[in-house]
Amino acid sequence: MTTTEEFSNNPLKAQSFKTATGTIEFTLKSDIVFHYALQKSKKALTGLVCALNGISPSQVSDIVVLNPIDLNNLSKETVMDLKLLLNDGVIINIELQMYTDSFWVPRALLYLCRGYDSISEGDNYSMLKPAFHYCITDQNLINDEPEFYSKYRLLNVRNHNPYTKNFGINVLNLHYTDLATPEDIDNNLVYWSNLFKATTWDEIRALTDEHSDLQEVAELIYEMNTDAQTKEILEGQRRYREQLATQYAAGQIDTEKKYKAIIEEKDSSLAKKDATIAEKDSTIAKLLAEIDALKNNK
Repeated sequence: MTTTEEFSNNPLKAQSFKTATGTIEFTLKSDIVFHYALQKSKKALTGLVCALNGISPSQVSDIVVLNPIDLNNLSKETVMDLKLLLNDGVIINIELQMYTDSFWVPRALLYLCRGYDSISEGDNYSMLKPAFHYCITDQNLINDEPEFYSKYRLLNVRNHNPYTKNFGINVLNLHYTDLATPEDIDNNLVYWSNLFKATTWDEIRALTDEHSDLQEVAELIYEMNTDAQTKEILEGQRRYREQLATQYAAGQIDTEKKYKAIIEEKDSSLAKKDATIAEKDSTIAKLLAEIDALKNNK
């Protein structure tokens, strides 16, 4: 597999993202591009973590990727979430969710619980680290009011006091940038949202002009889009995702057809019963009328 160092020695590629034109085939919304670029660029990774947590880079003494990927050994089932250890004290899981998943809510909760379960059998509970799951998405995963950056915590339902501040799920919805709060803007969440949504090299250049420290990640995105072997991996992953989405849609359509037929059959049965009842009501009404007529003739 071509490495980042080998990218720079490839005579067939253009100079850099700074001279590239047109659309970006595999953007930062591709989970492989996201994971690989962020694990390679500590500056970018620190910037994203700070934006999601609302903290300053000066508050980050160390950040470690606990599950780095190797482009040589990727499989279709490789988990692309970024699992991080922040300042040797907080477990962070960052995932991209760019396709429909009816089971995202329980799945995200499971991932969060697995992250929190960070001690071995026999260890002291005081060794448990705070754990947070961050989802970056362009889907409506939760039936809730539209919100740019949502934070979910374990709370007392009566007075809303937190059960703990060491456990939670945050969702950044790229569709709702216009709903960003002043705090979201100050924390650079809108900037990162625009970076994820960028689909042309002109957009990438404009964004990195604002934050020159992110030019490294822009260069990595470019390199992954111009290396033939890497593009083959990215295309395979995309087709796999599309296949899953197609199977999901097909299953949903089949289910809808099945239940539609059942509902139509029941509706038909109910209609027949209603007709029978109406016919009986009519017969009863006629009989009552005849009885009344007989009474009047006496």
